[in-house]
Amino acid sequence: MTTTSRNNLLRRLTLSSAFALAALSSAAAYAGEVKVGATPIEIDDAGKITAKGKSAVVDTLDEVPGEDRWIAYIHAKLDNPAPGPLYIEFFQDLDGNKSSVWRHDENDFAGDKYFYGEIELDGRKGFNKNRTYDIKVTQVNAKGKELTLATGKIKLIKSGKKPETPKEDESEAEDKTAAEQDAHDSLGGGDGNEGDGSSTPSPDSASEGPPPVEKKKGCSVDADGNAWNGAMVLLALGAGFILRRRR
Repeated sequence: MTTTSRNNLLRRLTLSSAFALAALSSAAAYAGEVKVGATPIEIDDAGKITAKGKSAVVDTLDEVPGEDRWIAYIHAKLDNPAPGPLYIEFFQDLDGNKSSVWRHDENDFAGDKYFYGEIELDGRKGFNKNRTYDIKVTQVNAKGKELTLATGKIKLIKSGKKPETPKEDESEAEDKTAAEQDAHDSLGGGDGNEGDGSSTPSPDSASEGPPPVEKKKGCSVDADGNAWNGAMVLLALGAGFILRRRR
């Protein structure tokens, strides 16, 4: 083999390797990925996760306390998406085989580079605690071929947290206090001025009575006529005295 032939062969190998590395690096740079948040994930106007939003991203998702379901906030950076239905599918590994558990359909997807949404993973749909699920975001192209746009994983657990006791509304608490006070007043007779209409006289009013009757000097006329009887006696005595004088 001549020197020229050897140089041409090396040039071809170098170019092939360069193209292969470029393709691999391009695939790695634009490969889609799925992130799951236990709480809402903060994103910017472009749809990217903010620095603050990264704190919500988890690898293990706990159940809704006291319920057999999990709330997942899904953020996906998509590889070459297009407008049309978007599918978010969950798989589990059973005996070394990937088995589809459930699929969420996003029918009105606009073709944005990022997807973000809240998805409920219900135990009645096949989800169980202490299992890891593979997540795959896909679309079907015009030729009917399924394209994988992003992938990820999430493990579901049940920590046994108790549901929070609902806080009583402030207005309801005020109404309840007022009702209890009304009940207390009705049982205790209130303040003495309400209830059955009767009132308890105060000590001052109890000691007061009708004003004393002032007696006047002189003759008084009684209703039974005693005063008239006495006057008639006096008149009779006077008449007898005058008759004796005349005699």
